[in-house]
Amino acid sequence: MKLLSLTTLAFLTLSPFTLYAQEGKIDMHGGKENKMPTMIPAQKAEIFYGKVLEIKPAMGYKYLKIDENGKTIWVAIANAPVAVGDKIGYDKKTLMKDFKSKTLNQEFKEIYFASDVYLPQKTTAPKTMKDMLGLGKVKDPHAGMGRGMSPKPVDEKPAKPFVKKDTYTIEEVHMWRKSLKGQTITLEGSVFKVSHGIMKRDWVHLGDGTGNEKKLTDDLVFTAPNSTIKAGDKVLAKGTVAVDKDFGYGYFYPVIIEKSTFEVK
Repeated sequence: MKLLSLTTLAFLTLSPFTLYAQEGKIDMHGGKENKMPTMIPAQKAEIFYGKVLEIKPAMGYKYLKIDENGKTIWVAIANAPVAVGDKIGYDKKTLMKDFKSKTLNQEFKEIYFASDVYLPQKTTAPKTMKDMLGLGKVKDPHAGMGRGMSPKPVDEKPAKPFVKKDTYTIEEVHMWRKSLKGQTITLEGSVFKVSHGIMKRDWVHLGDGTGNEKKLTDDLVFTAPNSTIKAGDKVLAKGTVAVDKDFGYGYFYPVIIEKSTFEVK
């Protein structure tokens, strides 16, 4: 069986199986960050395989109920094109116990947050990253971001007038991004994903239960020179607001928080 990997940016062809990899990928609302192209394969991790029984989208992730050789487990992956009945591969490096999803209002006794994910290959030619992530025909802030093109989103009038606060919610940061540009802000939230050492910084995705998933305002990305936090931590985050940040290669952020620091609560 041929599978498509979501673990390196450089597309590598391996025999006898054809696998495509995407190194250092972060994929949650607001953008996708990657290491620069490299021909060095990512570090190998043990890969497990199972059949997808159920899919629950939430917070830029897909929570998958999987039949693994007769045993039912839950695996969370970054948003990617996967369907019920697909056989997929995944790592088990990050296990969360008694994890509660506010979006789903569901608690998982055990769930694996996989970073190395292999999906069924449904085409004979390599796909672009946008196509692999199911964004090719979707009208969203990522649409139309071809190479060398990073169009700005259409600005909407804030639902509420800007109010200066000691601590903001993620929804408010998205809504008031223009007013907060260049300011240092504080925010409380839960860590959903941390990716280290990409473009000489760590990338941290936070959620706090506010915002609209369809509008991609329920998640916020923080960058820092380095960090010690991990997925599942509840933190007090502080950083500087940057607006319409374009990292090139089609990776555009309407709002992102830079030079961040974190205090675990």
